[in-house]
Amino acid sequence: MSDSSDHPDDVDMSKFFVLPKQVIKIHDFDNKGEWILDIGGGGEGIIGKLKGRDVIAIDRIKRELEETKNEALKIVMDVKDLQFMDASFYYATAFFTFMYIPEPDHKIVLSEVWRVLKPGGEFMIWEPIFTIPPEEREKRLAVILLKIHFPDGSFVDTGYGGILRDQNADTIINPAETIGFKVVKKKATDYTFHVKLKKPR
Repeated sequence: MSDSSDHPDDVDMSKFFVLPKQVIKIHDFDNKGEWILDIGGGGEGIIGKLKGRDVIAIDRIKRELEETKNEALKIVMDVKDLQFMDASFYYATAFFTFMYIPEPDHKIVLSEVWRVLKPGGEFMIWEPIFTIPPEEREKRLAVILLKIHFPDGSFVDTGYGGILRDQNADTIINPAETIGFKVVKKKATDYTFHVKLKKPR
């Protein structure tokens, strides 16, 4: 879901569980000339906008990649079955992607990312926090609206919508730690979180 306004005119937002609009500042990071594997890198392609040709963006939906406007290398691929050799990347990212992945598949996805990361590799994740009150649980979809700021001063107004379910940082961290990832950074607001996972050497 992407739109330049807070509430698209042709969408009945009463049918959605909608979080307040959030501002996210994306900080650059030194990838030391290494490829960055961006999981779910179609759509807005935020990591591709940040790191350009250093990014390999994968998405299982070809149309999402075709609509992405950045210089990343775009490949149609299912994150549950990554077609890369073991230990191919030092860096992987997922920007508002796990919210689209059924929770029973999270461990499969995390295991695949673990496999293709080199020892010492990092996996950076940004996600919404959805805590669904009882009176909202009859709704089917959850939406978060974002204003994303880049280091060069530019920004993107957009939104992401997925199947309604509770989600927080532990939704990702708990299965990640069972695989072997170490949490090296965790930052949360009322409505979003950012974690950095590391594959030990």
